[in-house]
Amino acid sequence: MTIIICAIVIVAALITLIINIFFRKVEDSQDVIDDSSLPCLSVLLTVQDNARELEQHLPALLTQDYPAGFEVIVVVSKSEDDTNDVLKKLSATYPNLYTTFIPDSSRYMSRKKLAVTLGVKAARHEWILMTEANCQPASNQWLKRMARHCQDTTDMVMGYTNYDEEASDYQRFECLQEQRYLLRKAQRGTAFRCEPGNLLFRKSMFLDNRGFEGNLKYVRGEYDFIVNKFAEKGNTVIETSPEAWMIEDAPYKKTWKNRHLYLMETKRHLARSFCSLLPYRLDSILMHLNYLLIIGCACYGYWLMRQGNGMTEPWMLWGTAIAAFLITIILRMIIAKKACKQFNEDIPFWKIIPFEISRCWRNLIWRIRYIFSDKYNFICHKV
Repeated sequence: MTIIICAIVIVAALITLIINIFFRKVEDSQDVIDDSSLPCLSVLLTVQDNARELEQHLPALLTQDYPAGFEVIVVVSKSEDDTNDVLKKLSATYPNLYTTFIPDSSRYMSRKKLAVTLGVKAARHEWILMTEANCQPASNQWLKRMARHCQDTTDMVMGYTNYDEEASDYQRFECLQEQRYLLRKAQRGTAFRCEPGNLLFRKSMFLDNRGFEGNLKYVRGEYDFIVNKFAEKGNTVIETSPEAWMIEDAPYKKTWKNRHLYLMETKRHLARSFCSLLPYRLDSILMHLNYLLIIGCACYGYWLMRQGNGMTEPWMLWGTAIAAFLITIILRMIIAKKACKQFNEDIPFWKIIPFEISRCWRNLIWRIRYIFSDKYNFICHKV
């Protein structure tokens, strides 16, 4: 019995290393396309009181190295700061910047989704690259890297986004882990949803299928609903090269809270939720089961010792528990650190295991806060 228990604990430790999103490969196809074959692009931003962010990040969008030509469309939802002044000043310098506004009379629909719809209709080009005012490209090759996947068989391209260095280590870790699940899902099957800031899609696909019809009343989730509604197996590709990354400003405490709560509301209305969320749930369950087996093995050894069954079996169990624990933490840290290095995330070794364990418990806390929140905050129709 002791030998069987020891074998189970060691095998579980090894298996959970493989059943781990950081162990699974996430890379794009690295297609090489000549500049002459790149399509013209429309870059779309929707803003609301984002004067500081526009002044800081918009020039990086407007000065991209993209010979095929591109335009930047800024749709202003509401402006009570200096947003209009910033846009006027930049328009005088950059002729490829265009601005439009949402009517103040718009009611009973998400103003963010309405802004995206107006921006798509105003775009002059077939391919639209949607991002946010608080995001900045990691390089001036962002457009080239994303557009190299614009093929006849492709309708959407998902890129990588994470927070800047001002964000906490946990915020960057959570974003990295979540994006690996989403990018791998798009790479290996039918895309489920997309984190904000780096999504390229066809204008005709959006308009021909009536855009956000069916979910206009939900306040947020515009990236998620686009990908979830229009994704089919094989029509979505990913772009992971460092030149195509988007760097998002560190979130404020309220922004971080709202992001989680609105996402929980959005997930309730997405198709393919069960199958898409299953890998994360299995990874988390098996990881915790592994730690419980290690603790149980050590506790069983202590119980045998207290029963006076000699010292051979207890020491075998304790040795197995220690070996399984070391295998788990050391190899999980190495695997996760390698994944962090791929996306240039400098997260300390010693924080990785606590972050992995605590994420599901943090999600449980967000779930409880969502359950007790006012659901009218997530929709525009106040019945």
